[in-house]
Amino acid sequence: MERWLYSIYKILCLSGIGRIAIGKTEYEVGRYLPFDDFGLGVNTVKLLMANLLKSILIFVIALVIAGFDNKYFIVALVLGIAMYKDSFAKWKRKQEKNLLKQLSMYLNELRREYYRFGDVEEAFLAAFSAAGEELKLHLGLIEEELDGNGIPENYKVASPNRFLFIFIAICQCGIKYGDADNVFISNIDELQKNIDSDLLKWEREDFIFSTVFFAISFAIITMPIMERWAVSQVGDLVDFYNGFRGSLTRILCIVITMLFIIFFEKMQEIREDGIEPILSMIMENKLINKALKWLFEHRKMENGKVAKIFNENFPEKSYQHFILMRCFCFFFSFGLITIWAGYWKLSYFMIIPIIFISFLLSYIPYTGLIIDGMFYEAVLEEEIGQVRLMTISLASVIGMTVEEILLWTENFTLILKESVASCIDELDVNEHKALDGLRSRWQKTSFINVIDDLIASDKIGISEAFKDLMSRKDYYTAKRRQDQELIVRKKEAIISTFLYLPFMMTVGAYMIVPFLVISIKNLLDVTVKLT
Repeated sequence: MERWLYSIYKILCLSGIGRIAIGKTEYEVGRYLPFDDFGLGVNTVKLLMANLLKSILIFVIALVIAGFDNKYFIVALVLGIAMYKDSFAKWKRKQEKNLLKQLSMYLNELRREYYRFGDVEEAFLAAFSAAGEELKLHLGLIEEELDGNGIPENYKVASPNRFLFIFIAICQCGIKYGDADNVFISNIDELQKNIDSDLLKWEREDFIFSTVFFAISFAIITMPIMERWAVSQVGDLVDFYNGFRGSLTRILCIVITMLFIIFFEKMQEIREDGIEPILSMIMENKLINKALKWLFEHRKMENGKVAKIFNENFPEKSYQHFILMRCFCFFFSFGLITIWAGYWKLSYFMIIPIIFISFLLSYIPYTGLIIDGMFYEAVLEEEIGQVRLMTISLASVIGMTVEEILLWTENFTLILKESVASCIDELDVNEHKALDGLRSRWQKTSFINVIDDLIASDKIGISEAFKDLMSRKDYYTAKRRQDQELIVRKKEAIISTFLYLPFMMTVGAYMIVPFLVISIKNLLDVTVKLT
């Protein structure tokens, strides 16, 4: 069976369309399950086929509920695509949780083996057999450069979780600088506490998000049932549902439902959309870059709300990228609506409302930016908390330098990465200026505590400078758990408030309003005849 799956993988790789189809799936499988070429190919096709089967199943179910009515084909297709994306996201989350669970169990065994051997490398190899199958793949990559400096180059891009970075840092420091004052065990214990805390948060989040997709999808999958009931009560509604107005209402319901699905997906993680890598490639063209720059300058966006969100939350992102995303949404929606208008053979005068609707839909990236901004602070504090844990681990060892800590932070982070990289570039020229610049950038966050200790280390040494952070480890651990609890409660409140809103809007727009309008019209006609 695996040979057949690998053959399918090789065939897909040979064609351009097949390469595009499996590209993202292959990348994610390689991150979570770093097999050799054969294993990567087999698991990529397995995941692709499993997700496709789920999406086809929901597509067929939607068509069956609709009685294979052609006008509901687009509804079934949209549900199938949404199901594919939801299954893919759930698979990634499941794999990451599984890795963390295995890492937590492995750390227990590593602690016991270290007490037995008193050597990090010996303990690492002795505890290897206790690791889960998926974690063994990652430990195999880590083992290759266990006694190196920093994250192994062949693992930097592949690593799916930042706790694995911290684990590498702890092991490398233990090997390179020794283990004075039992620092290695202390760091392992702290790492395990944070892993268990994250697992608890994820379990709660998975519970509140478990039925979100199906609850929202229920809004459009039941549209044909609403239609049949409404027509059975008022026969004149057949013309509405089969005509232009019914088609327009269906599209409106689909767009609203999909926006809610995107909204709740973004609540789970701030992530790059699948189209963003393609847009980044387009931006490499000099003419397009100049055009975007001209558009940016003439719209004076630097004084607008978008610029404010970027400057406060996402300084590493570019305005040009955002403008290109809006242009893509505009032209894509304009093309789709024009094709739909051509199907109904509408008047050429409809081009004006089509442009207006497309312009409104081009604000979808802006909506996504606002949603990301809502949870940006929580994600940033989560990253800072993990950076704090890593820097405490690094600062505990003898011989550590400011530059090494910053290099690890650069490799380790996403949000802090850009500013830390700039600081490292200026470090050789003027260390004080470089660290002061980093401090002014993050002075409103708790990352400033780490920066202040790095500045103080120039006078009193790293181990002394970080004593305050080390003594308050329990406080930061408790604070991190409290912050996680608040975020989960916030998400729970938002979901409980807005979860059934798409269904209520669909019922109102697709069944109740047309039903009332036709009923009142028929009643008025009867009244006129009686009069």
